[in-house]
Amino acid sequence: MNATTNRTGFCKTIMAILAVAAIAPLAGGCNRRQTKAPSEIKIAVPVPLTGKYREFGLDLVNAARMAVDEANIQGGVHGKTLVIVTEDDKGDPKDAVTVAQRIVDDHSIIGVMGHLNSGTTLAASPVYGEAGIAVLMPVPTNPQITKQGFTNFFRVPITDDKQGAAACEFLAKKAQKSTLAVIHNRETYGKGIAEEFVKTLEADGVKPLLFEGVNANEQDYRPTIGKIKAANASGIFFGGEYADAARFIRQAREQGVDVPIVMGDGCFNTEMAMIAGDAVRNCYVANIAPLNAPNDRARRFYEQFAQEHGKIVAYAPLGYIATQILIDAIRKASEPTRKAVLAVLQDKTYAYDSILGEFRFTADGDSVGRKIFWHEFKNGQFSAITE
Repeated sequence: MNATTNRTGFCKTIMAILAVAAIAPLAGGCNRRQTKAPSEIKIAVPVPLTGKYREFGLDLVNAARMAVDEANIQGGVHGKTLVIVTEDDKGDPKDAVTVAQRIVDDHSIIGVMGHLNSGTTLAASPVYGEAGIAVLMPVPTNPQITKQGFTNFFRVPITDDKQGAAACEFLAKKAQKSTLAVIHNRETYGKGIAEEFVKTLEADGVKPLLFEGVNANEQDYRPTIGKIKAANASGIFFGGEYADAARFIRQAREQGVDVPIVMGDGCFNTEMAMIAGDAVRNCYVANIAPLNAPNDRARRFYEQFAQEHGKIVAYAPLGYIATQILIDAIRKASEPTRKAVLAVLQDKTYAYDSILGEFRFTADGDSVGRKIFWHEFKNGQFSAITE
């Protein structure tokens, strides 16, 4: 082997060593990027973003973003930025299950604020229950949700059994308790709250003159209204959603039924007056959140929300509080993981001081001390009733 060959081999060796040395930092950089802890903490907000419940869903999303933005302005949580991940469950139980599975499969999401409807929440609950992820429920009121044995659901509003009882007591002040008719739309929420209304009635030894289910999205209520007239009912409770209730009210007034009609929070929607028109006279609707700020602390949120989004549709205060509770639990957790966050909320001493007062939870996850807020229609708009 000659000198030229030796120099050539030596040069090739040096070049190979330099090439490896140049690549090594890049490889190390790739590894560091792959193992670097995420800079974000994700919260899922599964609500209807399309369909007839879209207005309610956007109300919750906007409220959640306000809570998250406020936390991020203060530096985030655990040195990380909070991020909202929205999912459209369309208000449909089947879609809710698909959405829930997508959420739990994304392990960067450590908490859920949703869903809107009781039916979608019930359908999705086994998925969340198996995953062990904390679910803050801003609106669902069906009592069965927290009676399934899961330990990861935390409800902000009052439940239907208490709401149904409150509706019975409210209507009894405006009509004869012994001559009430109860109508529902056969769906989870509507039938559930109607049954709770009847339980309260029967506890006083009184049975409804009529307890009848109608199909959701029914267009012709005249057969049922005829039965109400024949029974000479002095008051009506309607369990269902606002669109169903609006058609029922309009047709009832057209048929000469002018008695008081009381509804649960599922009918709290300004579009009811648009559908029913002047027929909404002598109609009363419950809501699980106050229409107006009940205190100075809450007033800031109400005014800011109205300034940014035009109006509060119905549930924004509860969405705001539910998101704040979840953020508070993340902040107090030993680490930003599903397990650690859930442990904070499961602690029987846990409490959160919100714009609507203190929230605590029972062992089942129901909130303690909530109440119902009543409204009537005046000039096509909801007006709060002070009892």
